[in-house]
Amino acid sequence: MPSALSVDLRERVIEAVEAGSSRRQAAERFGVGKASAIRWHARFRDAGEIVPKPAGGDRSPPAIEAHAETILEICREHPQIFLRELRDRLAEQGVRTSTSGLWRFFGRHGITRKKGALHADEQQREDVRAARDAWLDGQLDLDPDSLVFIDETAAATNMVRPYGRSPRGERCRISAPHGHYKTTTVTAALRTNGLVATTLFDGATNGERFLAYVTDTLVPVLKRGDTVILDNLSVHKVAGVRKAIEAAGARLLYLPAYSPDFNPIEQAFAKLKALLRTAAARTVPDLRAAIQEAFKAFRPHECRNYVAAAGY
Repeated sequence: MPSALSVDLRERVIEAVEAGSSRRQAAERFGVGKASAIRWHARFRDAGEIVPKPAGGDRSPPAIEAHAETILEICREHPQIFLRELRDRLAEQGVRTSTSGLWRFFGRHGITRKKGALHADEQQREDVRAARDAWLDGQLDLDPDSLVFIDETAAATNMVRPYGRSPRGERCRISAPHGHYKTTTVTAALRTNGLVATTLFDGATNGERFLAYVTDTLVPVLKRGDTVILDNLSVHKVAGVRKAIEAAGARLLYLPAYSPDFNPIEQAFAKLKALLRTAAARTVPDLRAAIQEAFKAFRPHECRNYVAAAGY
């Protein structure tokens, strides 16, 4: 039986496809069969795997296991590292292994390749880290049912599902307006029982618009004892915002800088945008109608889950 092509070659083909080449182009570039490139990328996309399926059982090589802590530490510090880069780094330290051996090593240790969750580099700054730690400590004192998380997101008349189907080896071409589209800003509040105080307006938000939202839309639905949580955008700090919220018997807290992960409404907005991509509205009236219809899709149990997932 012919031997499997190297993991390093497979990885290069997959990298080229992920960077925008068609699978046919990647196959020609690296001198492999088109069917192989299609099969490798499909397996990577569906299962996150690159190495060929083993012909027999995986025999754990004790040599690489002796360096497990070093490998895992490198992975923790550089989660985006490619197998060949890790192999070369280990070689510099006198540890000889292969990309296929590393893949099996990660399989034994329950580490898989997946899409990364991005966060701001600034979270590593000492002052930002201290503020985030202080917020985490204070979360224990917050009653989830009294929390009101507010934010804005943009919706547009060029939204479309980013994935589709096409014949193997061919690009999936999806049409959407390129330079002629309109944007609508969605401002909403998330509670454990649903989305409330929703409003829409054309264009971007500013301090005047946000203050009007607080006084006309938010304050009427606040209850005494509520805690309103906002991020640190300057438009959220204009004069009158705190006064209006506190006059309703609620208090106002601002999240630490660079901490959108502490605002669970971000997850709700992710679902909202997925629904709007499905609707693919191409006029402002249709977009507004799609947004209002999407609001109905948020159930109390999932809103509570959003809040709990953010640590509240």
